[in-house]
Amino acid sequence: MVKDITFHYTKEEMVKGLINLISFDNFDTVLDAGSGKNKIWYNNIPNYCLPSECEIEDGVDFFEIKGKYDWIIGNPPFHLGWKFLEHACNISNKGIAFLGNLNFLNSCLPNRFELLKSKGFYLQKIHIVQDKRWFGRYYFLIFNKKENNFISWHTKSY
Repeated sequence: MVKDITFHYTKEEMVKGLINLISFDNFDTVLDAGSGKNKIWYNNIPNYCLPSECEIEDGVDFFEIKGKYDWIIGNPPFHLGWKFLEHACNISNKGIAFLGNLNFLNSCLPNRFELLKSKGFYLQKIHIVQDKRWFGRYYFLIFNKKENNFISWHTKSY
């Protein structure tokens, strides 16, 4: 049995709640890194921001974006989560906010947090959500350029 493609899309109610956790400023440029066919993240970017979107099926590949944006947001394919995060930290001026599963969260720790730190990004918030269609819990990670001691790590392997 093949799952309906909408199974993978984030519900609008969840997207609205997650977007409300981001501290956008007026006129921030916001890029939805993978808008999908339903454009749910893109369509819910606040109207005081300047929205843009990428969708590979529409001919706009996120990994080919070279311009700068204040914020990069969305729900990237979980198996490419780290690759999305790595590229986002190269094109974001202020912050990154991605929804991912436990594997996505684990892919960030700890050596990759070190890379993010070297690019000036620090994890500011982890917001845990669930969707009865999906297995397990999901993590909305918000990174920005405000240094903090919210989380610490050691790259040494014991």
